[in-house]
Amino acid sequence: MKKRKSPPSFTKEHRRKLNLTSTGRKVSLETRKKLSIAHTGKVLSEETKKRISESKKGVSNLNRRGDKNPMWKGGITGKDKLERGRFRHSIQKDVLERDDYTCQLCGIRGGDLQVDHIQEWSKYVELRFDINNCRTLCVECHYKITYGKPMQKNIKAWGHNLPKGETI
Repeated sequence: MKKRKSPPSFTKEHRRKLNLTSTGRKVSLETRKKLSIAHTGKVLSEETKKRISESKKGVSNLNRRGDKNPMWKGGITGKDKLERGRFRHSIQKDVLERDDYTCQLCGIRGGDLQVDHIQEWSKYVELRFDINNCRTLCVECHYKITYGKPMQKNIKAWGHNLPKGETI
């Protein structure tokens, strides 16, 4: 097997200039595929593997989970996120059934429906799980109520609703 030539040694200044030439450049999908193919099958020495695993810079955070990850914030999942999940699994289906899967503003039955809080979720914490503070709205009406303008055509997904096909 023929050995590869080692890459040329560059000075730190030269490497810095090379890095600046590619800063902000957009790489096409085709080029990215070529680059990823070029790196497949590359064998690293044990010394290099050890250096990479010990390094704090340049290593994917996927290898450092939990408190080993530099993005760790003490194991807090936002209370809001947890409560939204609890709401979806406890109240949301009841509101949809109560309203007979019909938008309470435009009257469309079925389709992409969401549950709207009449008194805002963020401001009225005590009313978050009150079924009387909720109503069924289609995506377009919910967007219009929330933002005060019609939903633009280029918006594909919006709001906190059940993923399609999920049942409770």
